[in-house]
Amino acid sequence: MSKIRAVIFDCYSTLIDIKTDEEKGEVFHYLSLYLQYYGVKMNAKSLRSALKSERESYPYSKEELYPETDIEIIFRNVLKNEGLDNPFLAESGCKLFRVLSREHFQLFPDSLSVLEEMRQKRYQLAVISDAQKVFCFEESEMLGLSPFFSRFIVSTQLGFRKPDPRFFMVACTLLDVLPTEAIYIGNDPRTDVGGAKGAGMRAILLDRTGENTHSEPKPDFYARSLWDAWGWIKSHS
Repeated sequence: MSKIRAVIFDCYSTLIDIKTDEEKGEVFHYLSLYLQYYGVKMNAKSLRSALKSERESYPYSKEELYPETDIEIIFRNVLKNEGLDNPFLAESGCKLFRVLSREHFQLFPDSLSVLEEMRQKRYQLAVISDAQKVFCFEESEMLGLSPFFSRFIVSTQLGFRKPDPRFFMVACTLLDVLPTEAIYIGNDPRTDVGGAKGAGMRAILLDRTGENTHSEPKPDFYARSLWDAWGWIKSHS
């Protein structure tokens, strides 16, 4: 077994503890009020309906097995349908939608301390995450994660999602490591463990609640915390 040179992470629910509710009525109420300042004459109900319609008609690539949706494109199309082609407003609308839908947003207590130890041991660190580029990078910066990672790749940059093995291979290529020299840490058995294994990587399932101890596909290690994961990595490096 090759020595582990790179540790690649999932982002949300692995490093960032977040809960969102995108169906709350107040999300669309306040978002529609904001858009009205720019001449968009839509109430909360019509805005919700327009966003849903654009999502359902999203132009997915037929060649992708796991295609990704870019919420910024959806917002921009909704605005275009209202006669307003404004990239700034589409971006800011996405970010306001995100803020309004968040229930809580913080790092897990072990995230920064484990990352700091890994960095001191000179592991290459990266993130690949099914996430929206319009707000993921800024959220990582807000919480102090960005400085730890030489590569931070999200699905909306690529047009496809986990568990597509190509996602994991992109990270290995950018880090200049073989898949056998990298390990992935994530919280989802199917997308994280399955995707990493499909790319030839080792995988740790971060199961903070203990609900996935018999999940398939099986990871190389079940961890209840990032400290558990870090301990296993050190013992196998």
